[in-house]
Amino acid sequence: MSEYEIYIDASVDVPADVLNDGNVHIVPMHYTADGAERVMERPLNDDEMKAYYDEMRAGVVMKTSQITPFHYEEAFRDDIEAGKGIIYLSLSSGLSNTYTSALTARNTILDEHPDAKIEIVDTLGATGGMGLLLILAVRNREKGMSLEENAAFLRDHALDVVFWFVVDDLSFLRRGGRISAASAIAGTMLNIKPILKITDEGTLTGVSKQRGIAKALKYMASLYEKSHEQTIADDVIICHADDIERAEKIRDMILDINPNAKTRITSLSPIIGAHTGPGMTCICYLGNRNIV
Repeated sequence: MSEYEIYIDASVDVPADVLNDGNVHIVPMHYTADGAERVMERPLNDDEMKAYYDEMRAGVVMKTSQITPFHYEEAFRDDIEAGKGIIYLSLSSGLSNTYTSALTARNTILDEHPDAKIEIVDTLGATGGMGLLLILAVRNREKGMSLEENAAFLRDHALDVVFWFVVDDLSFLRRGGRISAASAIAGTMLNIKPILKITDEGTLTGVSKQRGIAKALKYMASLYEKSHEQTIADDVIICHADDIERAEKIRDMILDINPNAKTRITSLSPIIGAHTGPGMTCICYLGNRNIV
């Protein structure tokens, strides 16, 4: 029995075997489909993810909601009362209030159990980048790293996780307030594919505009070549919103650049996919996220 348990929320994108083999706990997240509430408690399989993005293509409006402090208390309580410590990896504080809610829950639990060990780690990232930190957290625990040491390691290396996204349908960025309606219309007419990244503050920002998906994927591969580092780990997580062909293309480009890369392809969860829409492709790895 481990000294501590590792938790992460349902916005993470990582192959299911990482969660199962690492004995990782998922904090459920809620979203709605045209107002009907759904709960995501586990990674969805390929068929479920295809159905989800087909709904979006058909015009179903997906919206996400925050995890409340109460839900965190409920998620953590059993392990705390069993005398176990907890590391929780949170979706970026720059994208969501989940980190703040988790801290509030931690303080409430500590009022009741002053000796409890709970470390809340702001990943300053999302999707597959959270998955990379999760992989490192599990490896560190297997090596015997203590709860406090592991949490400190994860915080120290959160900004070493690099994210590049290409979005296929600009209407979803417009709906989320990321770009104006005029920009969305013009970009769609010109087949513009924006490239985005997550900043050091954990927020989303644009870095380039490429005409067509082929150029966009090639550009992301060039960014990988310039910025990846193998010092900590050589893992790469590629996330896609129901477009496995694009994911495989960027994987092959990455392997041409670095044959030693440990690439994993996974679907983009409904939680993040609600904001990016179908066709989004993302690569996450360790390196320099400020190369551009």
